[in-house]
Amino acid sequence: MDQLFNFFGEVVVCFSLFYPFLYLKGFTKNSKAFKVFTIYLVGIAIIQFTMGVFVHLFNYDTNLFLFVYYFIFQFLALSYFYKTLLGYRWIYFVTSITLLFVLFQYIDNPQLLYKYNPLGAAVSQIVIVFYSLLYFYRLLATKGEFLIVNIGVFFYLLVSIVFFAAGNFVFEDNLSTMSRIIRNLNTIFYFIFQILILVEWWKNYAKK
Repeated sequence: MDQLFNFFGEVVVCFSLFYPFLYLKGFTKNSKAFKVFTIYLVGIAIIQFTMGVFVHLFNYDTNLFLFVYYFIFQFLALSYFYKTLLGYRWIYFVTSITLLFVLFQYIDNPQLLYKYNPLGAAVSQIVIVFYSLLYFYRLLATKGEFLIVNIGVFFYLLVSIVFFAAGNFVFEDNLSTMSRIIRNLNTIFYFIFQILILVEWWKNYAKK
């Protein structure tokens, strides 16, 4: 079973590396939100590729020192993505306060640079889930773009919040049954999120 979930993990990395090429094709022809989401995909692809290089090419035992760049970039990119979709200027304020909180964590405890930061990751993802909920509410009253991606963001990050709330416990070598379930659920929902990104492109942008 673990091999199956490891396979899913490898597949989502491949998706992450492929999607920027797919979305960049329509970069100049589509909306600002499309451009921001494309930049998000490009950034995630670069970070995922770098993580893979350090582990597989340079034989590093871990790539945890890159985790901070992954989750902070994801937080900033998706925050601006939802600012573009919702138009609320106060999103800048909420995003800035959250970012300052996370940066203070790393200043107060530099050792966090070399392991997972479950509190910082969970808090930043709660903020993104809140933005996603607001966008769902907006879509009840008016038509908007990126509904499919928004569904993926919402459910993936909900599961991911539980994943990171469990702390470094889920990354130990001797995983308990519960920690395995949490970790595997996170992999499954990230895989679903990646599929929904493809569906969004195919349904709304492939023919443009």
